[in-house]
Amino acid sequence: MNLLDTLDLAITRPVASQIKVLTQYKKTDSTIFCLVEGQEDISFYRNYIERYFPNNIKYIICNGKGNVIDNYKNLNWNFYDKKRILFFIDKDFDNYINEEILTDENIFTTEYYSIENYLVDEIVLSKFISDNCHIHDETIIKELIHDFHLKHADFTKHLTKISAWMIYCRKNKFRVNFNDINLSDLFQIDKDGKFIKIKLDDFENHFDYICNKTNTKHFDLREIKTIYEELISETNKKKFLRGKYELFFMFLFIKYIVDQIVPKLSLKVKELNKVNNEKFSKPKVTIQVREENIFQVLCNKVKEPDSLKNFINTIK
Repeated sequence: MNLLDTLDLAITRPVASQIKVLTQYKKTDSTIFCLVEGQEDISFYRNYIERYFPNNIKYIICNGKGNVIDNYKNLNWNFYDKKRILFFIDKDFDNYINEEILTDENIFTTEYYSIENYLVDEIVLSKFISDNCHIHDETIIKELIHDFHLKHADFTKHLTKISAWMIYCRKNKFRVNFNDINLSDLFQIDKDGKFIKIKLDDFENHFDYICNKTNTKHFDLREIKTIYEELISETNKKKFLRGKYELFFMFLFIKYIVDQIVPKLSLKVKELNKVNNEKFSKPKVTIQVREENIFQVLCNKVKEPDSLKNFINTIK
């Protein structure tokens, strides 16, 4: 094993983040330590945590949910103050695979699959349209939000089937990397605003593609169907929609607004301004939107989740 391999292994072990707590924690100060899964968790949670605590706050990235949990289990709680060491984890599929859900006063678990699900709603979308597209007409915004809900419902129907397969894999402890699935191969919103399930010439169907991409043949139709029937009865689909997948849909819809709606509206306003004494401001995009930065673009627009607010108020 070379030096780079050693370093790579070291930083992903729970002990790496635990050492930061052990060496930096002092009973004589009031520093609060927040242990999170990854970098994006810091961007999300600090919006709310720092509103409530005047203390110095240190964020520790544990590189995965398992490492966050291991850190909690390995700390001696006879010594450490639980109000000063907080843990933030995604729920994932735990409710559906009978996984033990760790609970304590200093552990916050998302209501939804993950933090990304909080970024996908009409409040966030409305703020983006207003703040980053300079569209302020309420009728236009309502129409776009209505269109968003219609397309999101269609997307959710397709993703419910994929989610059933994913839960089937997790229940049976099959080692499958869901990040190998590229949703841009499966879905798109075209220039006319139509949500399209892409037909794949090289594969019999989407599941054939998914199994190929994840290099697995795990597929029991009867078991998956049973899980699917459970999912369609769930009133809040965010509980099982993988957050990164739902955020991908949000990206598709926002990209459609940026690339198609804003230029068309801007052209109409330009034409109106030629014949009107009153000059209207033209819609314009104020930020570059890419799939890689969509989380950072939207995370500060999320209304504070009630469950997180309650958690923080309990800790204070």
